[in-house]
Amino acid sequence: MKIFIPENLDIDILIHNNPPEFKKRKFKRDELLYIIHLVSAISQTNKDLLFEDFVPINAQMLQNLFKNYKEYLGYLIIDLKIVESDNQYIVGVRSKGYRFTKKYRTTVNPIAIIDKRFKKKLQRHKLKKEQSVKHLDHLTKWFNPKLKIDKEAVHDFLKEEYETKQGDYDLWDYDRIKKMHKKPLHQYNHAKMSVDKLSWQDFNLMLDNNVYRFHSNLTNMRSVVRNAITYDGEKLISIDIKNSQPYLSTVLLSRAFWIEENKHASSLSLTFFDPKKRPIKGFNHIINDLSSNVSNTNTTVTYIMLGDCPQPITSKGLQHYIDLVVNGGFYEYLGKQFTKELGIGFRDRKEVKAAVFQVLFTSNQFIGQEAAKPKKIFKKLFKQVYDVFAQIKKRDKSILPRLLQSIESYLMIDVIAKRISIEYPEAPIFTIHDSITTTEEYVDVVEQIMLEELAKAIGHSPELKREDWDIKNLTKHLDTLKQKSKKVA
Repeated sequence: MKIFIPENLDIDILIHNNPPEFKKRKFKRDELLYIIHLVSAISQTNKDLLFEDFVPINAQMLQNLFKNYKEYLGYLIIDLKIVESDNQYIVGVRSKGYRFTKKYRTTVNPIAIIDKRFKKKLQRHKLKKEQSVKHLDHLTKWFNPKLKIDKEAVHDFLKEEYETKQGDYDLWDYDRIKKMHKKPLHQYNHAKMSVDKLSWQDFNLMLDNNVYRFHSNLTNMRSVVRNAITYDGEKLISIDIKNSQPYLSTVLLSRAFWIEENKHASSLSLTFFDPKKRPIKGFNHIINDLSSNVSNTNTTVTYIMLGDCPQPITSKGLQHYIDLVVNGGFYEYLGKQFTKELGIGFRDRKEVKAAVFQVLFTSNQFIGQEAAKPKKIFKKLFKQVYDVFAQIKKRDKSILPRLLQSIESYLMIDVIAKRISIEYPEAPIFTIHDSITTTEEYVDVVEQIMLEELAKAIGHSPELKREDWDIKNLTKHLDTLKQKSKKVA
């Protein structure tokens, strides 16, 4: 088992020069190294941390690994001066943040865990996570030695990209909503760890206990890096649902979702949350939260009345929204409207997507803030749609994204991927939240099944987009960066 530490960190010399004096438990070198590893590695499960200086590390998680974790943290911060803390935490909300001191903010290298007992403890922790996916053999069986990545090509790419970005601040990835840049060093280390783990067949498979999302090396890997991946020597092609979250949200505008009038209807309804079929507690939590937000409905109303939603939704009120979303042009349309109203341009589709996520997933109270201008524009354009979403989020802003992600997970994992595995058992399939990746041989049938099942469940066929995973795209990405650099210069 390997972990990652700063490349210029010689831990043995530091320990020799600063002998630890632990009182509660015996000091162990590999336990210290593991905490150092976490400062870089936690972003592997949350890419939003690439924007942050300090990485939150959960104290309970550390406590479960070693009881004297506070002694290790004190040793790292005070004696070795490898790590520093922001000393900020909110009970039940946010853990203390940690980052490397300036000297050790470097690229990372792998190092092996030597201590056999600690290695077994980490293995047990890993097996516990893998238990969450034991019922998903139709997905997990494809994570095997045939799944490969061109490690050397990616390392060369990452090094060149890092050097190019590091020398030009204008090339740093920027989030207009967060108003923050991703640091090239964080991106480099995140990508390198993903690549190395995949090359070691360490796939990091797990199912989260909140919205039933299936996680792997692929789901949190940078999309450009996936271009170096093949299966059994064959090129892979991903099939994405265009503007997936807005597309899935159209089912919430359907009365049939909330009131199951026909028990044999094929369209998706709230009963997909059947706790007997869901091994994940998060589904029950969402249902409980929804029940406190959404009033009981009856079969005589023309539309579901969500709490005190001011008026029933009419076909005219929502059809424009549905048409834009179903045809895949929703982000482009909103991008133009945002530019027109705000007088600022959006550099690409990703920036518009971030603004849309602000619109959909921030609290209702956020609309009063200066930064909520995109949300106000959305409300003006799609007033009735906004009102429905606002009622769902009335007491908890997280309910809408959790509901949509749960619908996405259910359809992609339990419906679409399951059907593919039954009808085409030899078809390799890899789910990455709102997309499915397969080989060229099976791409047509996988796409057809996606179209059929999504249309059946949501009520409208989505716009799908194919994307080849091609090693040549690494070179194209670098060329684009260099062109941008020349324009700025």
